[in-house]
Amino acid sequence: MKNIVLIFGLLCMICTANVFGQSAGNVIYNNTSIVNPQRFNVSLNQFNDYSATLSSEVLMNVPASSFSVIFSTTQNGITAEQTDSLMNYRLNLAIEKLRKLGIKKNEIHIDVISFVPSYSMRLEEKKFSRTANEIPIGFQMKKNVHVLFFNHDMLSEIVSIMSESEIFDIVKVDYNLDNLKQYFDTLRSTAIAILKSKEKDYTKMGLNVEIENMYDGFNAVYPLERYASYTAYYTGSSIEEIKVAKKKKEEARKNVVINGNNTTVNINVKKDENEDDTEFIVKYADKNKTIYYNRIPYNQFDQILNADFTEPRIQLVYTLKAKYKVENLEKRLEAKRLIKEKEDEKGKKKHRN
Repeated sequence: MKNIVLIFGLLCMICTANVFGQSAGNVIYNNTSIVNPQRFNVSLNQFNDYSATLSSEVLMNVPASSFSVIFSTTQNGITAEQTDSLMNYRLNLAIEKLRKLGIKKNEIHIDVISFVPSYSMRLEEKKFSRTANEIPIGFQMKKNVHVLFFNHDMLSEIVSIMSESEIFDIVKVDYNLDNLKQYFDTLRSTAIAILKSKEKDYTKMGLNVEIENMYDGFNAVYPLERYASYTAYYTGSSIEEIKVAKKKKEEARKNVVINGNNTTVNINVKKDENEDDTEFIVKYADKNKTIYYNRIPYNQFDQILNADFTEPRIQLVYTLKAKYKVENLEKRLEAKRLIKEKEDEKGKKKHRN
């Protein structure tokens, strides 16, 4: 019975390990260093006998106050009038549906990019020559549609509306943030509180710290900057592994014998009939490539504000560093006591006189 319980426990542990292993995601196949066991290094504050530098780093995840999406569209036509008319028809149809969705007129902007003639080649054959002449065949117009909206869930509906007008190319989506100073002040206050807490830790260790100088830095990282490419696949063997295996196979066919006179004799072993030494060409299959939102990792920060979220957010980073004069707390108190005794003695002498 004990053996059955032990085996059941081991099976549970194995199953649990497999379940948690899946939570890493397929991105580990694109970055094998993630799963390689490496020593984890912790950064230390560097200081000498008289000074130290303390720092605090804070990250805040902030939802966008609004969004801007840009669509690109192209229209071809035989004449300039036809090209312009067809483009306006498609855009007016899209704008009308966007207005019904609740997007205001001043939240839609049409940006004219280009309006140029298009050309093709016509082959002209003469008695003794053939000439390819470039001739105009029509016109091409390009425009961008800028749409401002305030709820990220509306993006899917906007894309559907634009596709009905045969506008499919999404150039980019911008995340907008107003009142940036308000968030900056919150980050700064949080960083100062962290620094004060670290000062107390030094006092607990019997050290006195006095600030001499400070400097700080602020940065805003938008989702557009944090998207990374991703290919979902795993290959069992690499070309390098095949080359190494082939080299080892060739070395195994040689037998080197050295006699007492330092004469080297190479004896070629007969090739095994079962060995496969066929030359081949490797053709890679097409893999599905995409992109994903890759937020700034949390491991370098002292504190994260609004850490839990699903929708991509704007990440605000603030770093505060301060240089301190460091000395032993007991020695400092003793020095202060001696200074005070001298001052009291001088005061007594002055009073006697």
